[in-house]
Amino acid sequence: MTLNKQDVVNHMMGFFQAKAVTAALSLKLFDHFRDTDLSAQQLADKIDAPLRSTEQMLIALNAMGYLTKQDNQYQLPTEHHAFLLSDEPMWLGWLGRHIDTFLYPLWGELSSAVKSDTNQREAVFGDNRSWFDILYQNPDDVADFQEFLGKFAAPFIEGFVKDYDFSQHHAFLDIGSGIGTLPIAVANAHPGVSLAICELPQASAFLRDKLGEQGYGDRIEVVEGDVIAGNLPIGNYDLIHLGWMLHDYAPETQITILKNIYNAMPAGGRFIASETPLNDDKSGPEFTALLSLNMLVSTDGGIESSSEEYLARFHEAGFSNARILEIPGPRTLIVGEKA
Repeated sequence: MTLNKQDVVNHMMGFFQAKAVTAALSLKLFDHFRDTDLSAQQLADKIDAPLRSTEQMLIALNAMGYLTKQDNQYQLPTEHHAFLLSDEPMWLGWLGRHIDTFLYPLWGELSSAVKSDTNQREAVFGDNRSWFDILYQNPDDVADFQEFLGKFAAPFIEGFVKDYDFSQHHAFLDIGSGIGTLPIAVANAHPGVSLAICELPQASAFLRDKLGEQGYGDRIEVVEGDVIAGNLPIGNYDLIHLGWMLHDYAPETQITILKNIYNAMPAGGRFIASETPLNDDKSGPEFTALLSLNMLVSTDGGIESSSEEYLARFHEAGFSNARILEIPGPRTLIVGEKA
């Protein structure tokens, strides 16, 4: 791929777009366009902001395609309601808050992270505790993170449930399930499969409440565990899934996690990790490559890996018949079994 100067400028200035969108979501600006078109003055009155700055924001959102404009009236296209209105299930405001609170400040220290090969949590937050300890100290931040993971996983879950036969298993345990999106989808498609979610104690209360709100409190059990400490209540679950979590940790910690899961599994059980691997030649894809930099600034050695590297760690942990399953959607399944 050949870049020109404008490509480089666009990459460097990309944060303009990101911050405009997260600010609009933080203001819940789009909510005011739910049922009506508004002028800049009308919106300024509704959000209690000066006309000039309100109009500057509207001009930008119109130029970016989030709003349309006819005469002096701005409109929110109906097809944008599902992810821009704050009371819609797929609202992206959770992701916006997570970006503004955690990711954007850490990325400001990326050059220091590259020079030192260390995370930048202490530089940004004045706190050297783990990423998850910092994240989970505030219930609102936990909710944002879990909602973001659940929504972000939707395309993956659709492909997983469609292409994998969950009915061959009697009990399924999902580790680190976000808001339970995958177990809920399995519950709807396979009523005969017993379901549980293993979550850290800091997030389990939020998850139980969330499942109860959606009517799955009795259908999906929430158990507490820790993949690193090896406290895993796997029991007789013959299918275990770890979703988009190995990349949060250094390769040696990944092997510890895999060994802990392997040791806790029943004989004959199957384990699946879903990840977004790098190409085998590590030429991309771009999203995974950039996500690896996010692991650098935020975690203790987290890194994106190729499918071959993940398979090697599965073998080292003791899994047999380790293999790759490709499914529709953004993730790849790395599969292993316990003989």
